[in-house]
Amino acid sequence: MPQELIDKFIDDLWFEREIDALKTLSQTSRLFLHRCRRHLFTYIHLSYANSTDQSQRIARKAKNLDEVLVKVPEIANYVQRLFFVVSNFNNAEVHIISQLLIRFSMINECSLYMFSLRNWALVAPELQSAISRLVYSPRMKTFSLHGIHNFPVAFFASCINITELYIQWCAFEDHASLGNAETGSIAKLHSLNLCGMSAGMEKLICGRSQGGSPILDFSHLQELTADLPKREALPALQEILKRATKLILLRLKVDEECSLNGVFQPFSSFGSLKSLSLRLSIDDIDPEDPLFGLCDELRRIERTNTDLNDVLTLPGYTKLRRLRLEILLWSEVMEDYDREERELNGATRAQCSQLFNRPSLDFSHLVALEGIDDDETFGYFYCESDF
Repeated sequence: MPQELIDKFIDDLWFEREIDALKTLSQTSRLFLHRCRRHLFTYIHLSYANSTDQSQRIARKAKNLDEVLVKVPEIANYVQRLFFVVSNFNNAEVHIISQLLIRFSMINECSLYMFSLRNWALVAPELQSAISRLVYSPRMKTFSLHGIHNFPVAFFASCINITELYIQWCAFEDHASLGNAETGSIAKLHSLNLCGMSAGMEKLICGRSQGGSPILDFSHLQELTADLPKREALPALQEILKRATKLILLRLKVDEECSLNGVFQPFSSFGSLKSLSLRLSIDDIDPEDPLFGLCDELRRIERTNTDLNDVLTLPGYTKLRRLRLEILLWSEVMEDYDREERELNGATRAQCSQLFNRPSLDFSHLVALEGIDDDETFGYFYCESDF
């Protein structure tokens, strides 16, 4: 068989996640070996379920893989992605894992995860150094953080090749120098995902190096996803939108104690915006404005009392083609759902009646309910509507 057909067959096995079949094929013929290894080693998962011996299991897995790489060094070149759970490792485990990470010279995606919020300062210096060397690699494009406390802002000053950044439930604190590894170099982000934005996030978003340049460059940002749990997160979001002049897709999740007031200002970033998705959590519905000030904020841009449709056709929104609203209603009793849904739909329809007649705009809407009825959680009830 031609090698191209063999490769296609092996690719199909990987697509169907037939891992055992790939392992068997890799030991059957040299014709299969290269392609099978490419799939089997492309993604390294150093993790186990949260348990008392988690660190030992991760270290044992790292040691076994390191022994393979010692025997067949070229396998390290197949590793493209790493998912690593940072646990409470002892000194011996730290050394084993650090030695393994140093071998991944071709990696382009790294995810650091902690099951519970842990202090980065407590991570052993040897492991910190190995992780830094990995992330600062010229090939590194995607970097993810989850559940890490006291992560240094200065760490990002040298992440000059990162284009995709994902940060979930992290806290930032730093007093170190913010000098860049290369003068004038800066990470030009294309995609940014911020979940559980805290007040410390502003240190990263607005932070600057010794030369005065920002740590992160948002001028090339095309996709932004942000979760706004508190009002303190708004300044960081506004700073991003102010600098994101090429933004195409914007997704926002807003909890009931936050507000969109001040977010939708006439930033130049909205000139290229094509898709806007809002997920809103609502406790007490205000019939005058059920969308957290969204309608009022858009009207304020024009400083008139015109309808929302006219506002969205202004120069700042001429490219908007998709608007998605996902609304989560909180209710104490299930019987209130129908009434609250009717009030929400009626109020929104009254404020946005002209918007849905705009042929160039694809509008969709989803209402969900969550609450407790007689000490029993009745979960989510969805109602899709086109108004």
